[in-house]
Amino acid sequence: MRARSAAPKPVRRRSDGLRTRAEIVAAAERFFAERGFEATRLDDVAIEVGIRRAAIFYHFGDKQELYAAVLDEVFREWRLPTGGKAAERLEAALTGWIDYVARRPSVARMILREAASFQPGEVSPFMRAGSAAIEWFRAVIDEGIASGELEPRLDSYRFMSRMGAMTVFHFAAMSWLTLNTPVDPSSRAELDAHKRDVVDMARGMLGIRPETGSGGTR
Repeated sequence: MRARSAAPKPVRRRSDGLRTRAEIVAAAERFFAERGFEATRLDDVAIEVGIRRAAIFYHFGDKQELYAAVLDEVFREWRLPTGGKAAERLEAALTGWIDYVARRPSVARMILREAASFQPGEVSPFMRAGSAAIEWFRAVIDEGIASGELEPRLDSYRFMSRMGAMTVFHFAAMSWLTLNTPVDPSSRAELDAHKRDVVDMARGMLGIRPETGSGGTR
């Protein structure tokens, strides 16, 4: 009597693999934002997605690689403008960043956690993932200086630090700063007000005349 052959294993379809990978990244982003890198457990990510822990390693070598994938996704989703004068692109990038953080609050929490755990001399995955955006701002500011649109009062890195912190802390802290009179930083009125504040400060720091910028937040 011939032995019955084992049933073939189901073939993993490419579409299923891509969907599972996206679900793993999305779940991991929530855990990394809420708990930080060290406290995030891959078991919890797997449970959230509805897969075995071992299935994560089909897509990612280890937790560090998964974290890098989350950061790549975070920065890839933030669209930087490509058209217009330097001042217009800078203002559009800043207001676009505000809208992006409002839609994706985990970004603000991840940045705060990264800042708290930063070690001098260490190039973290977060720094690597954000390097393209940093270079974009530096290049556009240099372009604006060369064209005469900008007369900065500070260097590009200090400008980026102040602008980034202003929005990240706004979304992270507004809820407890306004305990007696709750404010929703993601409401349309608050977003518009924050954009006006950011653009006004950016114009002052970079020496942008109101008529030079986009004027979209006025």
